[in-house]
Amino acid sequence: MHSIHKLAKYTALILVSALPISFDALAEAEKKQTTLISLTTSKTDVINKQKLLTEKIQALINEAKDSLSATQQALISLDKNDPKGAKILLEDVLTKLDILLIKHPAMMLVPANVDVEVLDYEGDAQTLEQAVKQADDLLENGHLQSARRILAELASELRITTISIPLGTFPNAIKGVIAQIDSQRNDEANTLLEGLLNTLVEETEITPLPILRTEALLTKASEVEHQQNMSNAASRAEVLKYIDAAKNQLKIATLLGYGEKQDFYILYSVIDDLSNQMHTDKSTVAWEEIKTALTDLKNKITRMQLSK
Repeated sequence: MHSIHKLAKYTALILVSALPISFDALAEAEKKQTTLISLTTSKTDVINKQKLLTEKIQALINEAKDSLSATQQALISLDKNDPKGAKILLEDVLTKLDILLIKHPAMMLVPANVDVEVLDYEGDAQTLEQAVKQADDLLENGHLQSARRILAELASELRITTISIPLGTFPNAIKGVIAQIDSQRNDEANTLLEGLLNTLVEETEITPLPILRTEALLTKASEVEHQQNMSNAASRAEVLKYIDAAKNQLKIATLLGYGEKQDFYILYSVIDDLSNQMHTDKSTVAWEEIKTALTDLKNKITRMQLSK
């Protein structure tokens, strides 16, 4: 039995793609600016611009992370009967969040921590089919726990969990805690602060790895198709090799339950069309259809779980 392989689990604060929806507006604005610059500058300049974008978002996340850490430390200070220390920490948090709001007034959530976990099933499609059948048989015969052990291994996905500070409510709530401290109502301040930390928003985005691999394989196939002579049988065979591998990844995604069979129908169809249109004037259109179908599929089966 092939087991699930945990490739990585670590705190990641440099993944622009891991940012929640609330941060997309900032990233999108920067990307548009990068696109405009790319029309008049060199590739190196564009790469540097993209690096600056990542660093800019990284800095904002770090500020939010520091603010969250200081808020948690303030709660510890209140527990230790140190309201003065708690107030100093909270006033610093308030200053940082106010600056963020001034710079980005439309931002509703700011990520304070991003945790990335990669779970990867090691088996091939044939082994996976056998595992699914075995689990089905066990369930049918009432062996729930044995089936659970098998099903627990059947995942191949990128899980990005983001903990965010709600900027719309967090600063005002901190002001309320400070007011309680000033009134020497430390118990009330403690209760308010505990409640405030419970308003953090935790989101987990789940993207199937087979879909990401499908995208990578089709990208490689496209590169070969555009760079090599498709009148050459070896070149055509190479493209078909990547296409077949991509279809195999789609099969794995289906077997693992990432979407229904009908969700994959359009993508399978346009991929099959491409196989017949290589080295023709319809090839470019076929690749665009594949790109669109793949994007639609990713958007449909990528799941967002809201924990709080």
